[in-house]
Amino acid sequence: MKIGQFAKEFSVSVDTVRYYIETGLLIPEKANTQYRMNTICMEDMELINELKHYRFSLKEIHKILSLKRLTNSGNNIDMSYFSSLLMEKKKGLLEEKAQISNVIHSIDSKINREIMKEMEQDHVTMGVPLLFVPLLSCPHCQSELNLQQASILGQRIYEGSLRCSCGYQAEIKEGILFTSNLQSSPNKYSIYEIDVGKWNPDFVSIIEKGKLWMYNELLHQTLENKVILETNIEVSMMLPKYLSTLPKNTTYIFTCYSLEMIKTLKKSIEKLHPHLSVLYIVNSDLQLPLAHRSIDFFIDSTSSTQYSLIYKESPFHILKRYLKNNSCIIGNSVYYEANTKSLKKIQSLYPTPSPNAFHPNYLEKEMEEHHFKFSNKEIIGSTQNPGSYFAYHDENEKMNFLGYTARYSVSE
Repeated sequence: MKIGQFAKEFSVSVDTVRYYIETGLLIPEKANTQYRMNTICMEDMELINELKHYRFSLKEIHKILSLKRLTNSGNNIDMSYFSSLLMEKKKGLLEEKAQISNVIHSIDSKINREIMKEMEQDHVTMGVPLLFVPLLSCPHCQSELNLQQASILGQRIYEGSLRCSCGYQAEIKEGILFTSNLQSSPNKYSIYEIDVGKWNPDFVSIIEKGKLWMYNELLHQTLENKVILETNIEVSMMLPKYLSTLPKNTTYIFTCYSLEMIKTLKKSIEKLHPHLSVLYIVNSDLQLPLAHRSIDFFIDSTSSTQYSLIYKESPFHILKRYLKNNSCIIGNSVYYEANTKSLKKIQSLYPTPSPNAFHPNYLEKEMEEHHFKFSNKEIIGSTQNPGSYFAYHDENEKMNFLGYTARYSVSE
């Protein structure tokens, strides 16, 4: 019997049969390059399936098969020995069952405690801190935005309309600023809805190393009374994890095109860090209702790289208008080597990508053109398999992950 027919007979894959052959669990005859599965193979496979049903490991099964082969007993294994193995396995399974029951009980207790904690902690939704009002300006003409029909409690704005004489409009709802730059429904993808199975865990580890690299770079900066901006957090975000270790008088702005994402983040930060001054903006692009020269730090959690997939226009060309002179960008960037298939796929898969998206010299060109100077740059890691989520990635090509810090400096 050939391998394919044998595999079908026992409802397993051909790869499984080949693995059993390679490890010595099955020993077929071989004619030229073809394996022939004989009667003994069928007997062994029946025993393997039976023992797997009893939850014996392949290593344990191999020992039992070895006994069968050494004693030439065929299927008539020494029943006293076999019975003792079964009794030992039963004992182990009962112990495992007890352990699983204990773990299930612990999980139930944990769930109940978390539910009770959630019920006891009344979440108070916070509004936009009034200190942000001087920073709110029309992204088109830079005029101050006129706040109308505002609902203000204490030092926070909960509801209101923002208007500019040029026609620009924005809204504050439940303490979140909604811009008119919403090219589609705000209820789009967010990192909280990610299918983890489509991301290679090794690549996620590289991303985490990149975030830690950015955090360590941030610690070398003077952050007191500074404004930090992190955009496009639906793709990746760094700051929220480290807020408890950063100065309490630092001001934060988070932007995102997913309403559910921003609401979830807002609720989490308000519970853990209610003292912080944070502005949450739902926005599709980087045209933000902020005053020029108002941002001290920009955190680029691969947002500029992702931006280059969607827009031809440079993200740094837009963002630099919001940055103060000598402000700092701390970021992560992704790139491929030149002339790779992945770069060609990006251009074919996305309708309007930057022609230099994910190119090895993309970041350097952007920095030079828009008056940024690197103060630090380091390869965080690379992977040949980021996961199936990345449709543009060509198998066996290297995706590189870069950490960088740059200063914006231009003559006023």
